[in-house]
Amino acid sequence: MRFTECEAMLQSDPLHLETGIERLSSGGIHVAIRMCLENCTAEMLEWWFGCECDTDMYRLWHPGAHKFSKWGEYEANHVPGNVIGSTHFIKETLGNSDVMDMQLKYLDPMDLFGAKLTEARKRGDADVVLYGWAGIGENWECERNEQGYPNFMQYVGVGRNTPFGLVLRNHYWFADMLDVPSAEVEKMVQDQLGLYMLEHDSNEFHILGKVIPSFYLRDNWEKLGEPEPYTKHKELSKLATTKLFV
Repeated sequence: MRFTECEAMLQSDPLHLETGIERLSSGGIHVAIRMCLENCTAEMLEWWFGCECDTDMYRLWHPGAHKFSKWGEYEANHVPGNVIGSTHFIKETLGNSDVMDMQLKYLDPMDLFGAKLTEARKRGDADVVLYGWAGIGENWECERNEQGYPNFMQYVGVGRNTPFGLVLRNHYWFADMLDVPSAEVEKMVQDQLGLYMLEHDSNEFHILGKVIPSFYLRDNWEKLGEPEPYTKHKELSKLATTKLFV
């Protein structure tokens, strides 16, 4: 599945590739990961990405690989507390690589999917959607397209709430949208990069599923109706689940 075919992610039916990597006709690599964040909801994941985690919180997300985090390059449409229109500048490792500088520019998924996203949300197939373009290098060192987006990698994450937690699909496309002959792209992007990304993403989101609930409670206590696990209290907000206290 190429990046231009990613609307298939808006269906909850199984995809041909749910977890693994594949070489594309463009010469690039597609990485797919499917997981269940048992303690999380779509609201929690949206909140996490919108809170602009600093380095300390970023390291909590994946202590072994995440080294540095800052946010900037805000677009005119950026709203505080919403990740759309912001760029995440990070330092991290993939596999046994040296520390890399990367940046991920988050965009409005409606610009990617349009009415199909609205329909998917109504069906309950896409309770949270994340979408961005990424590059390797500091600031403007990485290659960018005509729109100014870092264009070495595209990312789409689609999650849906279930009674067991948030079922999340994270898909990455490396060098799929470069205007370069496929033979050159294939030499540029080795299979090992895709395998490293699959392992990294699986690890970081498994850890994140353990981290988010406590921080979400801290910042959303009043909105959730002051939930208390051992006190007779009013009914929990629909934003809270018993999973918060597991």
